[in-house]
Amino acid sequence: MKIEYNKLIPALVCGIAVVAAGVLAPDRASSRLNTNVPADLSEKELRALVVEDFEQQSDWIIDSVPKKNADEKKNPVPMLEVKYVEGGPSDLIEEKWSSDKKGMEKKQALGVHLRFKYPGYNSVHLLPPPEVQWDEPTKKVMTYDPRTGTEVQERAVQLPGRTKGVSVWFHGRGNDYTLEAWIKDFRGDVHILKMGSLNFVGWRPLTAFIPENVPQETQSYPQTRVTKLVRLVIRATPYAGTENVYMFFDQLKVLTDVFEVNFDGQNLHKAFQGGSKGSADTTKK
Repeated sequence: MKIEYNKLIPALVCGIAVVAAGVLAPDRASSRLNTNVPADLSEKELRALVVEDFEQQSDWIIDSVPKKNADEKKNPVPMLEVKYVEGGPSDLIEEKWSSDKKGMEKKQALGVHLRFKYPGYNSVHLLPPPEVQWDEPTKKVMTYDPRTGTEVQERAVQLPGRTKGVSVWFHGRGNDYTLEAWIKDFRGDVHILKMGSLNFVGWRPLTAFIPENVPQETQSYPQTRVTKLVRLVIRATPYAGTENVYMFFDQLKVLTDVFEVNFDGQNLHKAFQGGSKGSADTTKK
């Protein structure tokens, strides 16, 4: 049986980044995938995992609304730049365990330099590098694009497991902006998570919880379906000025339930995916 959460108690996880803890609600339940071998302890395995530490100078790109114009006289965005810089929050804890080595260094952060010519509801969009498998970074992930009818490599950071919350360390300079995390579920729907005001000075972890109505699993194996972070959005408030703005990001982290059922023969399907020895083509000709 699957026990769902009906409330989430904020708490400090590893002293940094993700702030969350689950409380089981026995009065709300729905079916989890059943096998002939029950779970040895529980059907819950919460972990805090770093999914982006900005230590590798990967291909994050920047965009804006309104967009830059090549004609300087008509350009509403005189400055829009993203680059890796040395530094990071001193309170950031070096991860002692990581399946893909993320979070084990803290030498650099991702910086943003922006300036809009006119005040208003301006926004800056940070798009992640092309999507790769979260626990095997050398493996590209392709997604079907119904608009073109082809497989494409989206710009996204995979969030492993059934993610409960996402956090990022942010360095602000007291500017009137807010931060949003846009996540995309396995059905292709995008959900906007409000991470809060950026009107503070210095480093601070910002956190957003993922609502229960965001689908992250099915009733077939594998049950877990990957959710993706597809962009971080810095949005101006009505009080934002037109001065130069400098902002910095470090260590994107999730609190997630990585439990998955195990059963005899769960890898048999790989014979069709990898053309393993002993596989036979039974197609009639």
